[in-house]
Amino acid sequence: MASETESTLTPPSDPSLVDDGPSFREAYPEYSKTWRLDILRFKQYAYLDTDSHIYVDYTGAGLAAKAQYAAHAHRLSESVFGNPHSSNPTSLSSTEQIEATRVRVLRYFHADPAEYAVIFTANATAAARLVGEAYPFTRSSKLLLTSDNHNSIVGIREFARRCRAKAVYIPMAGSELRIETDTVIQALKEQRPGPFMTAKSLFAYPAQSNFSGVRHSLHWISQASSQILSL
Repeated sequence: MASETESTLTPPSDPSLVDDGPSFREAYPEYSKTWRLDILRFKQYAYLDTDSHIYVDYTGAGLAAKAQYAAHAHRLSESVFGNPHSSNPTSLSSTEQIEATRVRVLRYFHADPAEYAVIFTANATAAARLVGEAYPFTRSSKLLLTSDNHNSIVGIREFARRCRAKAVYIPMAGSELRIETDTVIQALKEQRPGPFMTAKSLFAYPAQSNFSGVRHSLHWISQASSQILSL
């Protein structure tokens, strides 16, 4: 197995397979438009080239740029940060940074701070668990999920079941594994609470599926809100 692997990494001896950059760029001129990305990688992500890495899991986690490492190191070396749950100077420094970050997140999403709050969690799984633990599911509630949700979001189903709430899945369709907007609207209408029901229902879907890569419409948010569902 080792020898087979090595053979696949050995440059081909066939002259016809030798790299020919000029011919490639002539055949695909649009490739030259990506030169800015090459410069960005060279300046900010050179550590990828140190061990010849190709990183593609940006849906799972992004990579920090060299400038980010430098800025963070400078912040830590020039300031003293303490436990934010106190009133001493180092604690106040931490609180100031945390609150400033909350403001930036809200501003990025054009979210009114009077209506929304930013809560920091260890990761996406912890955030989903927090929603499941805190959401006021009842026997009359519905949990509406697209079938391409991340496992962490699907886990909210267990909290709903404990309260005897019903979980409903919206299926993907076709070879492109997309979910049609008409299907979503129909599902929202079917799960809409009755005129005299006060039970809360929750709709969860990914802006971009980490299963298929499909980007779903953000308009589903307002459509869910119009059906009196939480999102």
